[in-house]
Amino acid sequence: MIFDKFPFVGDFKELEYGRRDGLSIRAAVRATASEHEGHLVRYLRAGTVLVATPSAVPDVLSETGSFIGGLHLLTDGHWLWYSDLAHYVGRYHVQLDPAFVEHARCNGWTVPEVSDEHLEAMVALLIGDEDEPE
Repeated sequence: MIFDKFPFVGDFKELEYGRRDGLSIRAAVRATASEHEGHLVRYLRAGTVLVATPSAVPDVLSETGSFIGGLHLLTDGHWLWYSDLAHYVGRYHVQLDPAFVEHARCNGWTVPEVSDEHLEAMVALLIGDEDEPE
C-alpha cells in the first residue's frame, strides 16, 4: 500500500483516495487561516507530479460538489499528496499533519527539485518493482 512506503498528507477518509481509517476532512476544517497557510498552499501546488491521472475530483466540502480539477499524485521527493489538497487548505483552511508542515517549513516553503531518477525510484517502489535497487 502506498501509505506504507512514503509519508502521505491529506488522506482524509471522505476523499475517494482517502484511507477508510483516516482523519475526517470535516474535522480538519478551520474557521480562519493558519499563519503559514499561504506558504502551504504554494508548497502543495509546487509539488512535482509523480502520477498524472485524467480523473476530475469533486469538492467534497462544497454543497454543489463542484469539480476542483484533475487529480495528480504530487511529491517533494519525500512526502506524497494529491493535487486537490491545496484547494482544501486554501479554501477551507484544512489543518494538515504537523510533521508535514514542519517538513515544508524546514524546506523554506520551497519544494526541492526532484530528479527524474528519484521519481523513477519512487514509482518503482509504489508499484512494487522487484528489480528496484536498494
